[in-house]
Amino acid sequence: MIDCKYLFLKYFLLFLSLWCGAPYAAAPRDEADIERWLTRHAARAQGTELAGLRQRAVGDLDGDDRMDTVVLYTLKPRDARRGVARYLAAFKRQRGALVYHGHALVSGPGAGEANRVTVLNRMAVVEMLTYAPGDAACCPTKPTVRRYHLSANGLALVGTERKPRSR
Repeated sequence: MIDCKYLFLKYFLLFLSLWCGAPYAAAPRDEADIERWLTRHAARAQGTELAGLRQRAVGDLDGDDRMDTVVLYTLKPRDARRGVARYLAAFKRQRGALVYHGHALVSGPGAGEANRVTVLNRMAVVEMLTYAPGDAACCPTKPTVRRYHLSANGLALVGTERKPRSR
C-alpha cells in the first residue's frame, strides 16, 4: 500500500523545485558542464558539433529520484569523406551537479537518422528513421524507436522497435 502522505510530499517537493528553479530545472552550471564535455568529445573525434541540432531530455535514468540529462548531438568529422554521426550522451545528477556517465553512437552513415530523444521509464528513448528495403542511401523512411538503459558501463542499447507507419 502506498503512503499518501509520502506521495503528497514527493509531488509537492517536485512542484516546489520546478517553481523555484531548483535541481529539476536546468542551471547555467549544467549547461556549462554539458558544453565542456561535448567540446572535448568533438575534439577527440576530430570533428565539430553541428550547431542547432542538439536536443536535450531530462528525467530519472537510474531510479534515484534525481533528474538526469541525456543529450542527442551531431558531430561532423573534419574528413569530408565521412558523413555526420549522431551521439547520445548521459549525464547523472550527483551532489547537485551533472556528471558525464557515458555515450553511444546512435546513427550515422548507413545506420539511419536519429531525430528526437525523450526519457521514459528510466530509459533514453530515441526516435529515428532507419532504412527500409528499397530506400536510397540518403533517405531512410522506416520509423524506429531505440531504447537505451543507463548501466554501470555507460549507455547500453536495450532494444529496437519498428513503428508501424501512420496513415
